Amino acid sequence: MTSSSNTSQFRLTLLRISDVLTKENVQDLAFLCEDISQARRELITNARELFAALQGHDLLSERKVNILIDWLDELRLSEASKLLKEYRTRYQREASVERCLDHEDQTMKYFCLSCVSKICPDCLYSAHNPKTKCQVIQLSEISDNVSKHQQNLIQEIQSAETSSLSAKNFWKEKKDFLGKARQDARAKINEEFLILLGKAEQLKRDLVQEVDRKEVSDQKQLLEDIHEIQILDKELERLAKLKKKKTEKSSHGLQEMIEGRKKIEYIRNQLDQQTEKLKVKPVDLLYRKIPNDGTFCSLTVSMLIGSVILHRTQILHVFDARQTSGGVLLICVDPNDSNKEYWRHLEKIDNHDDPVVMSNINMNCDDEKQSLFAVGNTVFIVHHNDNGSLYDSVKSVSPLVIDEVPEGSWITSITANDTNTKDSNDDFIISTSCDHSIRTYSISGSALRVIDTRDILPCNGISRVVYCRNVFAIIGRSRDDVILIDSDGTVKQCGSLRCPSAMSSMLPINIIWTGGDWLVLHISEGVEREWKVVNYKKTGEFVKVCDEGTSTHEVDVPLSVSRYRKTGYVTLANTNVRIFQY
Repeated sequence: MTSSSNTSQFRLTLLRISDVLTKENVQDLAFLCEDISQARRELITNARELFAALQGHDLLSERKVNILIDWLDELRLSEASKLLKEYRTRYQREASVERCLDHEDQTMKYFCLSCVSKICPDCLYSAHNPKTKCQVIQLSEISDNVSKHQQNLIQEIQSAETSSLSAKNFWKEKKDFLGKARQDARAKINEEFLILLGKAEQLKRDLVQEVDRKEVSDQKQLLEDIHEIQILDKELERLAKLKKKKTEKSSHGLQEMIEGRKKIEYIRNQLDQQTEKLKVKPVDLLYRKIPNDGTFCSLTVSMLIGSVILHRTQILHVFDARQTSGGVLLICVDPNDSNKEYWRHLEKIDNHDDPVVMSNINMNCDDEKQSLFAVGNTVFIVHHNDNGSLYDSVKSVSPLVIDEVPEGSWITSITANDTNTKDSNDDFIISTSCDHSIRTYSISGSALRVIDTRDILPCNGISRVVYCRNVFAIIGRSRDDVILIDSDGTVKQCGSLRCPSAMSSMLPINIIWTGGDWLVLHISEGVEREWKVVNYKKTGEFVKVCDEGTSTHEVDVPLSVSRYRKTGYVTLANTNVRIFQY
């Protein structure tokens, strides 16, 4: 029951509202009420008649004033609306019983366990009935523990929101920290590079001076040896003439000659040993090992090495996470949506010094697709689990130690042999930092062949190799073109993939054989680094530019190019993937 004081206050409020409403205002309000018939609306001439009609249709009461407030606001009758809102506020503050917001004349008598909310009898029969499968009990049946549990939930939600905000702030701080760390690392690398370059130049000068000094010493020693030989020859000639008369002296002279010959042989051995030492020293200087920060990207925390396509909707990213997680991290995502991750796998690696390199071509062996990456002198073969439609996990990873990689050296490039047929391609190709050789191995680690490119690349190491039948495409360090080498019987250069004149300042960093032609990823130097994916014929003729872009920061430089049928994929350092058709 409504108290008389509330009712009186409600009626007094209606009287005040009727005093500020004009006849036109009343007619406008009556027009808004569709529940009242048109004939009756036309008979309403004052506010009291309007309020009586609204109360008769249960649209207005001391507990139900929201509808009239909305109409007053729509007609911009602010003074009348203010009076009614003041009544509603005062009424809600004085009310001792909690009432339903949807049904103002009803009190909360039930609690919906499914929706976790208090409801009134009207709500029970409308929105929380058995058809909605809601579980409802009376409020009197709820213990204090339920209310406490609800409060705890609210506190947990608030705590989660606080944690989310804290995580966002931490992410921003981490982003800023990593950016500064990369800048400091680049500055440190440049500083150490200049120091190492100065030391290398000084070592070069010392070696040249040592060689020059040794040359003078050797020439002097040779002259002394020749002079001694001449003396021995003259002595031999003299002894031959006195052979018949002075047998004892002749025997003594012969002994001197034998000792002289031994001395000459000793000198020759010394010269041969010195020659071998001179051969080794320049090689030690040329391939002196320095800290490595990746082949093409300067990122130092979980550095992205490159990518390879597993399926039309799956691309495998390989990260160097040895400094943060102690291994190489494999993450499989959708190339069309980098946020869609299928799976990830961390392969623990003990070698934390040598660079990580990977193949942008998979091996197909025994109807199984296998990815390749290498660290130091070890090749890692990743076996994927095929569920029939997708590669859903890593089945196993097989390490394969290449004994031919010398100690102190490392693998600089690895690639699978892309036969472009349905046959198995169970062999792979590597190059190392210590020589100019290209080596082919079977999946078991057996060496198949060695190709020496020293005559073709006398001063440049190899950073990338791709194979097509009997032709190797080689990217040499600091070269502006890709060398084509014919290995059919003899090793000889058979052409090059050179950029057009408009792209003369670009360097090749990655290459792939598509089965009929080459795709080469070129990039320029400088702050704004332009890059292009260029299509060449098998014999080296320029065809077209398939894709291009500009990188203004290290995190968006391109790292590798891969393919799936006639679709190409360029992976950027920030794991974004550019897709193009060729």
